[in-house]
Amino acid sequence: MKSRNIWKLALMCVVISTAVFGFFKKHDPTPAEQKALTKYTNVMNKVLDQFRSPDWEEKIDSTIDHPTVSTFGDRPMDIDQLLQRTYEIRKDSKRYKTLVEPRLKKNAAEKNVSKKQLEAAQIEDLQHLQVQVHFNMLVVPMITGPDPKVDPKVPGAIFVHKDRNNPFSHGVAYILFFSGAKNGRWEEVNDVYRNFFVHKPDTPFIENIEVRIFGPEDRIKELLRKIDWRQVNTALTM
Repeated sequence: MKSRNIWKLALMCVVISTAVFGFFKKHDPTPAEQKALTKYTNVMNKVLDQFRSPDWEEKIDSTIDHPTVSTFGDRPMDIDQLLQRTYEIRKDSKRYKTLVEPRLKKNAAEKNVSKKQLEAAQIEDLQHLQVQVHFNMLVVPMITGPDPKVDPKVPGAIFVHKDRNNPFSHGVAYILFFSGAKNGRWEEVNDVYRNFFVHKPDTPFIENIEVRIFGPEDRIKELLRKIDWRQVNTALTM
């Protein structure tokens, strides 16, 4: 156990030192980098637009607008921005009236304090969702590794994994990973899926994309079925 923690600490130090080193080597996108970024943002925004529903109020938290390119030296280009959207259930929606309201009424009559608190938390989970998108991930941190025996099968994705790490605090967490290289590996000692890039560091290519979705599992599974995730691969520049 101590050995595993030492590995994690070492990995963290590498990430931090790399980030500090890269802090002093930033620049505006070159024409080639901007071309790759424009393609990426156009494709991914169209994918994220499919998260919209009459049941949900959308907030676009983060967009890629005038990004700065960081030269980390260990991957193709990276930027200082991400795509992120958050969704809150509409109180007048079908989902709220059929899924939330009945449970709220039932829970109001619950006498057991522990059961009441647990049910309230589960009801709250049904009402919030968030999606984050990053690219050119050197490692994908996860509590558990991808498992093709139990993980959902989504056409176009290298893997889709339900993870226990959920900083959003509501619902569950799913990670979708897309890559043109397809030669990553799970490193249990570090709790990361490690990627190996085809192109040289700091070149204008986007080789992989990570999509993290946090929220109610029923809605996430609906999105996994509804969206043609193969579109994500058209955002890669290989």
